[in-house]
Amino acid sequence: MSESDATELLNLSELEERLGGDNELLEQILELFAETYPESLDEIDAAVAARNADDLRRSAHTLKGMVANLGAQSPMHRAYELETMGKEGTFDDAEAKVAHLRTLVSQFHQALLEVRFPD
Repeated sequence: MSESDATELLNLSELEERLGGDNELLEQILELFAETYPESLDEIDAAVAARNADDLRRSAHTLKGMVANLGAQSPMHRAYELETMGKEGTFDDAEAKVAHLRTLVSQFHQALLEVRFPD
């Protein structure tokens, strides 16, 4: 992953500021994120499969907040796009957008695993 790709996935300075450069807190948050994001993605998948706009809006909003709070860029924008689709009740190309979101969140998670704040 190039540095510009990583920048689109993760705003490191924002994350460091939010966490006060605390590596122990970062590890705890990473553990919680790793436990919760797969379920959120599964909920988004299920909402798209069922064509349930309210569930799509709610699930995408939850994931958007999760990744935004961790300094994500691209995953947040993709989740927002899906949230908006839920608000509007549209499902055009939703499966492909969810697949792309899965990829972005996975890449974001991998980028987070490499973060270490200076002591």
